[in-house]
Amino acid sequence: MVKSALKLLAILVIGILIYNLFLGTDEEKQGAKKIVGEMKDVGLAVKDLLKAEKEKFDKGKYDRAIDKIGNMLTNLKRNAKEFDENYVQRIEELERKRKALKEDLDEISDTTGASGDTKETKAIKEKVKELAQESDALLKDLESEN
Repeated sequence: MVKSALKLLAILVIGILIYNLFLGTDEEKQGAKKIVGEMKDVGLAVKDLLKAEKEKFDKGKYDRAIDKIGNMLTNLKRNAKEFDENYVQRIEELERKRKALKEDLDEISDTTGASGDTKETKAIKEKVKELAQESDALLKDLESEN
């Protein structure tokens, strides 16, 4: 419902812009040209943002994040054995998720020449964020036991 309303609104706005650009008064034409120019600027900004994110992906931004989480999990595992075996199991589960995520990331890099599809990189980014949140929750649980 909302999606349809947004599509209809977008079509309506584009229709008004086109009408004003070609058939409007001089003032309406100037306003439409200004809006079209601003839309181009937004499009270029989005393009630059995607390009910068691709470059970060190429430089291994997500690889480093996954490696840092792995190092943290290794240290936690070493310390958790002193407290409770449940923590060790949770850490091992997070480590399995981290390894699967690393494999997914390596697969994307291999198949796409490290550039990645934006949909795939979004999914990786979300999974890294979830893994970091789960690791943080585990760390807080361990700290509360101390």
